[in-house]
Amino acid sequence: MTKPARLLQLVVALTWLGLSAATAAGAPSNDMWSGAWTFEMDRQDRPWLVFSDPRGKTIFRIGCGSHFELDAVYPGNAPTQEHTEASIRIGNGKTQMDFAGFTYAGPESFPPSTSMFNQADLGHPGLADDQWRVLEDRVLDLLGSGRPLRVSAEGKSYVLPPIKASRWRARFQKIC
Repeated sequence: MTKPARLLQLVVALTWLGLSAATAAGAPSNDMWSGAWTFEMDRQDRPWLVFSDPRGKTIFRIGCGSHFELDAVYPGNAPTQEHTEASIRIGNGKTQMDFAGFTYAGPESFPPSTSMFNQADLGHPGLADDQWRVLEDRVLDLLGSGRPLRVSAEGKSYVLPPIKASRWRARFQKIC
């Protein structure tokens, strides 16, 4: 077997192992890669960048209106009560960020038997405008890296494919 063929075989095996581990760890879908990223506007003309599974259930979304909102399927253990403090880490293989927020029972728009992580204002509601823009850019750089995104908490994780939504960042920042 040639060296490139062995390398490809190794990459396929590692990808399969990673997806299998994520599924075993409570990933929201058996095949996250078949979901889709979309840029949507809600009824109040607020933008949302959303990753949905093949059944149209929300796995991850970030939006803005009166404030920023980040919602994601929580990869950790289900909360024992509503509004439980929690945090998630989002990484792209080069950089990562921690987000502190709360967990709730997943709403109907989320996959069945999942919990929802929610964070408002990127965890920093009182930042001055210039500090806010730096934080916003850092988050959008993380998401828009063109790399897969790993969402993790409590030693469990799932992987989302790179964002593929036409001009999402420019449209998002124009409105927000």
